[in-house]
Amino acid sequence: MEHCVSEEVSGIDLVREQFRLAVGEPLGYDDPEHRGHSIEFRINGEDAGRNFLPQPVVVTRWEPPSGPGVRLDSGVVEGSVVGGAFDSMLAKLVVTGRTRQQALERARRALAEFVVEGMPTVLPFHRAVVSDPAFAPEDPAQPFTVHTRWIETEFENTIEPWQGRSGDAGEPEERERIVVEVGGKRLEVSLPAGFGAAAGARTPAARSAPKRSASRAARSAVSGDALTSPMQGTIVKVAVEEGQTVAAGDLVVVLEAMKMEQPLTAHKAGTVTGLVAQVGQTVTSGGVICEIAG
Repeated sequence: MEHCVSEEVSGIDLVREQFRLAVGEPLGYDDPEHRGHSIEFRINGEDAGRNFLPQPVVVTRWEPPSGPGVRLDSGVVEGSVVGGAFDSMLAKLVVTGRTRQQALERARRALAEFVVEGMPTVLPFHRAVVSDPAFAPEDPAQPFTVHTRWIETEFENTIEPWQGRSGDAGEPEERERIVVEVGGKRLEVSLPAGFGAAAGARTPAARSAPKRSASRAARSAVSGDALTSPMQGTIVKVAVEEGQTVAAGDLVVVLEAMKMEQPLTAHKAGTVTGLVAQVGQTVTSGGVICEIAG
């Protein structure tokens, strides 16, 4: 059982109890008696209408619900930058009622009131689930029928893909490394590209060129041959080479965002051209990876 749910139905602060035990205090009680019913909803920054693709971005509006039986555990506020280096969970919404039916009713209200803008979230999915007969039968006496693969095998996902602006938490700024002298010591520092030259700083002759994101390197018009990224992420694997022949469905690259890996496959058969993807590069949603001609 998730610890938030355990706390709600037992009335025990598990973190406090861990500290007590850590300093040698006795537990002092037997198994606690459970009361009521609690449901946890993980509010992830994923697009439920696009196979739950994660989308790192900036939260422009954050209005969580409140009221009886509603608990929110979160570190996100309006203006928070949700980057791709962490997992996609923004918050835990925990709703508790005297019975499962009351918890469901409170959950429907809380989910309807929860407003997040600037990025896709799984809120539309949760709203659909709490009204689905498989999870919330009309007759409360009937058991629910969801199971571990219910989403993949039975859930009819009619959720519309997120139509907001491209999920971009800010394109990585081009950087250059320069050597400066401070107090008689030579130090290498990282600055925005061009800043060092403008400031008259001494640049080492062997300085490597600034790394460009894959999306910036691929500014060509998107055509039917273009393979584009469905999300912002970091390229962790490139499975093809320039000029290689691929079949539809062949792996081209693997993207990583929010601790999730997303394989990107060829959308058609043909020859790989204009491959700009490199391991370690960042690509924005809609950025061109390569073209597949033929």
